[in-house]
Amino acid sequence: MNIELVIDHFVDNNDEEMTLVLLKTLALPEQGGLGYTLKLFNPAVDMDGWEFDHTAKTIHLDTSGVFSTYSTAQLSEALKEALETEILQTRASLLSRVGWGTGKVVLGVVESGVGLVGILIPEPATTAGGVVVLTLGVNTITDGFTQLAGANKGHGYNILGEGAGYVGAGIADLAGKDPELGRMIGKGVFFASSVAVGSFGSIKILRIPNQTFLRLGVGGRPGGLQVGRLDLMYGSSRAKDGLTILSINNNANQSILRFVTHNGRLVVNGRIVGVAKVLKHESSAKEILKGILKLLIHGAKS
Repeated sequence: MNIELVIDHFVDNNDEEMTLVLLKTLALPEQGGLGYTLKLFNPAVDMDGWEFDHTAKTIHLDTSGVFSTYSTAQLSEALKEALETEILQTRASLLSRVGWGTGKVVLGVVESGVGLVGILIPEPATTAGGVVVLTLGVNTITDGFTQLAGANKGHGYNILGEGAGYVGAGIADLAGKDPELGRMIGKGVFFASSVAVGSFGSIKILRIPNQTFLRLGVGGRPGGLQVGRLDLMYGSSRAKDGLTILSINNNANQSILRFVTHNGRLVVNGRIVGVAKVLKHESSAKEILKGILKLLIHGAKS
């Protein structure tokens, strides 16, 4: 692979501003530049496709991946990502993407689960709250996955947050103010309100009337944790190897949906109290979805 071909492709496929960033990065300090050297290398393991050594003033571009050799276009794109991350600092690093992206996905899954509980057990104000929290959860999961995928320069896409920013920019423009300031205010308002709604909504959904919200031990047995109508991480009284990961309870503290381990597998049990079992040691995603839909249609409140 020829480094000159990478430079040619970079200049041909990027705007003048990005080309000038590369020029400043490679130019010598006495020429007003940063004095970095661009080299090709082939490391044993490299997730980014590039390495920036600020001490040695060297940019290394990885010439091959796990299964194939990188093309000139791929090396050019890696160079652009390196400059955006280390020089312009407009792109999130791999560590930041993985850390924040994973955290968002986990938070989104929890929010979605709590929202589902609010819909399954229709108390006053919890059904609407469940829909809102579920929506926030799905939005957070999408944000996390897009960040893990490197979208929006590694920052991901928060669809609802972007929408709030768009509205804020529009209002500011109509008022004769700076649209970018309005966009930032809109996103800030959404973030603050989503945290408040998600937190208070989750507490409202999970709380069982006349019961302590947070307590150790489940069903009078040692081990496990109870958070409102959720029972977490307690041993099964029937299966020696069984562990209940999560159990969703109705107001009578009766389990309506349980995610458990059984014979080394993760399975789901579900029932419409006093009517019928809709899931029994089920591991098929399709059948689990059917069971949850039956609970939703019937109404899980006893």
